[in-house]
Amino acid sequence: MTSENAVIRKKRSLCCFSFFLILLACFICYSNSFYASWHFDDDPVIIRNSNIHLKELSLPELARATTFFQNDSSSQDAFRFRPIATLSFALNWYAGADRVFGYHLVNVTIHILCAWVLFFLLQSLFRTPNLSGCCEGDEDNIALLAAVLWALHPIQTQAVTYIVQRMTLLVTFFYLCGMLCFIHGRISTKRVPRLGWFSGCFICLLLAMGSKENAVLFPLSLALVEIVFFKNFSTGADLKASFRIILSATFATGILSVLLAYSTLSHPFTYISSISSGRFFTPMERLLTEPRIVIGYLSQIFYPLLTQFSIEHSVSVSTSLLDPVTTLASITLISGLLAFALFQIRKMPILSFSILFYFLNHLIESTVIPLELVFEHRNYLPSAFIFFPVAMSIIKGLRYYQQKGRQPMFLICFAVTALFLIVLGVTTYTRNAAWASEKTLWEDALSKAPQSSRPYEMLARYYQNAGLIEKALNLYETAKTKQRTNRFSLADNFTNLGSIYSLKMKFEKALELYDIAISINPSHPKTLNNKAWTLYNKAWTLAEMGRWDETENIMKLLISHEIPSWENYSLLGSALLKQNDPAEALNYFGKALQLSPFNAYIYLSIGNCLNIMGHHSQADWFFRQSYQISPDSIISLFCLIDNDLTSGNTIMLQRDTSDLFKKFSIDQIETGLLRFSMETLLPSVSTEALKSLISKNLKLRAEVLTR
Repeated sequence: MTSENAVIRKKRSLCCFSFFLILLACFICYSNSFYASWHFDDDPVIIRNSNIHLKELSLPELARATTFFQNDSSSQDAFRFRPIATLSFALNWYAGADRVFGYHLVNVTIHILCAWVLFFLLQSLFRTPNLSGCCEGDEDNIALLAAVLWALHPIQTQAVTYIVQRMTLLVTFFYLCGMLCFIHGRISTKRVPRLGWFSGCFICLLLAMGSKENAVLFPLSLALVEIVFFKNFSTGADLKASFRIILSATFATGILSVLLAYSTLSHPFTYISSISSGRFFTPMERLLTEPRIVIGYLSQIFYPLLTQFSIEHSVSVSTSLLDPVTTLASITLISGLLAFALFQIRKMPILSFSILFYFLNHLIESTVIPLELVFEHRNYLPSAFIFFPVAMSIIKGLRYYQQKGRQPMFLICFAVTALFLIVLGVTTYTRNAAWASEKTLWEDALSKAPQSSRPYEMLARYYQNAGLIEKALNLYETAKTKQRTNRFSLADNFTNLGSIYSLKMKFEKALELYDIAISINPSHPKTLNNKAWTLYNKAWTLAEMGRWDETENIMKLLISHEIPSWENYSLLGSALLKQNDPAEALNYFGKALQLSPFNAYIYLSIGNCLNIMGHHSQADWFFRQSYQISPDSIISLFCLIDNDLTSGNTIMLQRDTSDLFKKFSIDQIETGLLRFSMETLLPSVSTEALKSLISKNLKLRAEVLTR
């Protein structure tokens, strides 16, 4: 009994040590990532996705957070998009809005939890029939080393530090938890615990499917566990049973795929074909290209040089088995690895499982589905067991030298292993530094993928937002000549160029570029989603030119076909107002306010409509709401003063005029008035009356000073 207690205490001590080691190692490696900025898909998925911007923790609000790309969740065009992941983003937004620290803290925490679950999962595999007693008491050491190698590897940085890839983190967490439940259920000999474990496995599957679509491969992964670790192939019955298991798992995966597709999209095949139409490669070309990419992933995993990791990779598309010749070589190598794994299942179950699991879990993202060709985060789940045989070899080698009394070799191998872990951690820490800002991330990508268009475009967008227009223009022009796999990005390039020329007041050139973007940007048969941003920019430029009827036509087209947004409603409202239809404009500004209830510009626009319509007291309320939301806005004060003048409210006129001179200098007032003559989308006010009022006040103030 005493020896049993000692074993239990030893197990608990090892678990505590493992928890602490994984926690400390991951925290140190990702300690410089907590303030990394928003990047790439973070913007549409989180920053501009109003559905996840929770205002209260109520069931309707939480339900709305799981509906993506659709503001009206009752609409037939609404679809659920990874609801577990988007719900987690919504809770993050509720807790800290767009402050990145909370999002990174959650991501790193999930990564640590994944590593802990992986440690337990590897431990549990050693209790299966085919591995029981195979490692002479080193099972826990092997499990810990494999989990640490996986957690520290720099290829995981894209999944952890890139905020939106929490989807990948969550699907991996629930996937591994489900596998752990399955193994415990298979090992358990009692009916009730067994039923509990299998129930937990099913719940984890549902949560994983709600996090990311590649969870549909879960039944095949369980089948792989069953065949490799529970069947011994000593009889023909085991082979027949394995065949039945594979058929059942394949059927289950097919059913899950259909259920997932039709629960998220009303027309999944049409949606996929619309994505495919935007690619510069066919499904067959993608299928031929992906083996080269997967081999590239393996080179990153087993030869983790910092220079190999990037958010963007330049990859030429394979058009045949021999173009390029590495296509056939990669397919041959993968086929050889799979054949080796299948034939060595009985002799080398751990190595076979790690190989088969890796390639199996690349099936969704690395075959024919028309996704982007390459992203490193796609290795997060497939690589979970890839260090299992590596860790076993290292621990067995150390144990061999220890048992043989070859202490110097033992110390050398131990030191090399420790040094390798440190190098992995330092590489991960250094890689995280590239994610600090949009500028550092895309400069890093540009240095590693100079033939790809995306780094140029993303850097150009950064400089455009920073006001460095000429620098942005040069980068956009360069991007036109670079490699791309997405027609959408080419259209976006012309759209962004158009916006640059619009800022430079070269409106006709901007319109020409927008039309080019529209002509090359394919759209969904039933919507204008792919062209929406281009059309919006074109409408904005037409508004700047005072062509309000054309602006109105485009915005009505967008609103009737595309996802409603406050920007669309607001621009249409402005076009109607400029065409002397304040009542109809008020209707659209009201819809914009429902979607963006704390938007000072919309309050200003509604107040402007009411002022023109003669509802001055109501207009005053909306102008003051705008001023309260944005107290540093001189435009709000001008609108208030204009409304006071129109309504004849001398008391409020005196108070608002006094506020104007208290808060703003003469230069600021002059600049503010000049904006009304330059920016066509500002509210309509009588600038002459304002100038006259300001002039009189300045004279009075001058007289007071000279007395």
